[in-house]
Amino acid sequence: MSATIIIGGAWGDEGKGKVASYEASDARLVIRATGGANAGHTIVFNNRGERHKIALHLIPGGIVYPQVRGLIGQGVVIDPKLLIEEVEKLEEIGIPFVRSRLRIAGRAHVVLPYHKELDELKERLKDNPIGTTKRGIGPAYEDKKARTGIRVYDLLLPVEELEKKIEVATRPHYQLFKDNGMEDRIVSPKVLAEQYSQYGKVIKNMVINADILTEEVCKNGDKIVVEGAQAYRLDNDYGDYPDVTSSNCVTAGALIGAHISHKCVDKVIVVAKAHCSRVGNGVFPTEQLAHIENDKVTEYDQPFVGDVIREICGEYGATTGRPRRCGWGDAILLKSACSQAVTGADYICLSHMDSIGKVGNILGSIKLCTAYRYQGKKIYFYPDDMELTGEVPEPVYTEFAGGWDIPNTLRDFDMLPEKAKQYIKIIEDIVGIPVKYIGVGPNNNDVIVRDDV
Repeated sequence: MSATIIIGGAWGDEGKGKVASYEASDARLVIRATGGANAGHTIVFNNRGERHKIALHLIPGGIVYPQVRGLIGQGVVIDPKLLIEEVEKLEEIGIPFVRSRLRIAGRAHVVLPYHKELDELKERLKDNPIGTTKRGIGPAYEDKKARTGIRVYDLLLPVEELEKKIEVATRPHYQLFKDNGMEDRIVSPKVLAEQYSQYGKVIKNMVINADILTEEVCKNGDKIVVEGAQAYRLDNDYGDYPDVTSSNCVTAGALIGAHISHKCVDKVIVVAKAHCSRVGNGVFPTEQLAHIENDKVTEYDQPFVGDVIREICGEYGATTGRPRRCGWGDAILLKSACSQAVTGADYICLSHMDSIGKVGNILGSIKLCTAYRYQGKKIYFYPDDMELTGEVPEPVYTEFAGGWDIPNTLRDFDMLPEKAKQYIKIIEDIVGIPVKYIGVGPNNNDVIVRDDV
């Protein structure tokens, strides 16, 4: 067993890219398994004595290590233009041999311009928009399920054959554009085929049958790191439907997207923040009031609690720059995420422990949700029938007076402030699995790793 699977424990943006990159330092293969350019993993690392910060939307973050091979798996929907830009960006900052180390699953599906237009149109037509990134991710997955999607392999076909496939795929979409006064958004299949054939020529040498690659690495027992995208509460089945993403982003979905089976799995790490955040619409039990309107921060004199958490913790989307909704940490949400029914987590990575301490220093206390009140009862799980009951669970908080300071150079768990250790201990007691990784700063190596758990 050689694979480490990294899954988000809430609504995304938990710091999966950071822990994935940390785990990838001694890996043979890193895999991006699900989602598309709607997910951004911000990586902070040193290369040739210089500090770099880069947001990757498709390429797995572990590619920054020169000995590691990268794979974009079949569960990802790929924007080829953006992918090529990311390759060039990595090359510009001195990451060696990116094109010879990166591989792309031929069975992965492609995001085309009409998917982005559909994304925008469908959001506009809804009474309650989800708040997508409008990167075309949902419509691309819809085409995949409808069996009219364009795959990476198709970009390598003769241009005439690609044009025929695009023509079939766009018939219903272009009719929808006409019905909604969007004729100006229609691009001929011939033009698209010519453009995307050119992308195919650029990436051709990176396209493979990824089953063969993962089988080889698994048989050799070499370490694999799988980067999941989004998170538990955004999963198409487990999440806060309909305010979810279009893919399965818990462990099972990540395995399919990464071309590996459960027999390859060594450990599953669920990543959570010491606070919580969410982008877009949907339920958020521990959310705190903030000055946000229409995805923008409005002017204010005195900050609300949500404003303090957002600014101290740097809660702005890596993909869109949108300010995130913010709230207190939620041990009950994390317990549900880590359950055997959902992710089968072995360990927790708790990020932003330094940041939440600073929040406590400013506000005078820190809160952690340790139970819910729901339907007249005290419960210790995240309910899935809120749309039926019309009720959102009310958090029951444990409060910690004051905050704490953690230098990002700290690597010894025993040297953490006592209140920080107490915070972690309560989470472990509720969730029932250990917090092995503790984020104490923005860099990839700003992590305490506990060898005793």
